[in-house]
Amino acid sequence: MSNLATQVLPHHSDPHSVGAPLACVQGTISKVFLSPEFHHAADHQQFVIKIDTVVKFDGGTQNLVGTEVFVAVRYGDSEGLAQEIPGLQVGQPIEAQGEYIAQASAYPTADNNNPVLPVLHFTHHPVGFVLYQGHTYS
Repeated sequence: MSNLATQVLPHHSDPHSVGAPLACVQGTISKVFLSPEFHHAADHQQFVIKIDTVVKFDGGTQNLVGTEVFVAVRYGDSEGLAQEIPGLQVGQPIEAQGEYIAQASAYPTADNNNPVLPVLHFTHHPVGFVLYQGHTYS
């Protein structure tokens, strides 16, 4: 399966875009990785969301409800969040927006393997965000 969106979207012009569909999902945190991963010159806070609701899926056609998606939120530099999202806990509701990289196009990392899950990428400004416990992180 191709990772490309079914149409060209405004965020695709950003150098961090991989040309994937833009997904905004609501769900439940099913796993939190305690150690950040250093990737692309920045730390990434990582967790898994089981999707309950798709708020928006621009450029995509898959049914994402019930899917688990791996999320890696960049932080600690000028391109991501200033700091980690505090208090992430399994079982808590969360909303996140970013580029949806389908499982067939996602590559394995130290935490996203066996099996490799689809990825919600670019979950920070100017494209994405995370809404957790009443606070928006972008």
